[in-house]
Amino acid sequence: MRARPPYRIGLALMAAAIVAGCASPPSLGTPPASSSSSTAPTPSEAPPSEAPSPEAPSSTEPLPTITLTKKPPKEPTDPQPSNGWLAGMVTRGGKGPCYGMIADDGQRYALYSTAGVELAKGDRINAHLETTMLRIYCGPGTLMAMTEVERIK
Repeated sequence: MRARPPYRIGLALMAAAIVAGCASPPSLGTPPASSSSSTAPTPSEAPPSEAPSPEAPSSTEPLPTITLTKKPPKEPTDPQPSNGWLAGMVTRGGKGPCYGMIADDGQRYALYSTAGVELAKGDRINAHLETTMLRIYCGPGTLMAMTEVERIK
């Protein structure tokens, strides 16, 4: 019968690692044996460039939980895009029905309009926007229906 030395060696190493991991850690009161213990700086002699790490403040506030309701909410709980007149710059023009716009507040919109208005990229416009139930892709941004548009000169 052939002996399996690699298997036995591996088993012995694994057992040694388990025993070493289960050994008790050295107590905090006894310093580790070191030949250079007299040259090691004490905590009060630490270099001034090393700042102590700040501890995270412990919070006594309870963690938020999900509250279950018996009925769904009557109003939308997710933030909805604003309706009304909005000024911005056209980022994707053409004769429609899809346009792109970045509003003056930095919000990006994908606009849909069947009016056939021709807008050029870079035009400044004032557009009346409404939410839409259409699920079409008009490019990146929040999809809105553009009901009216005025060019800003």
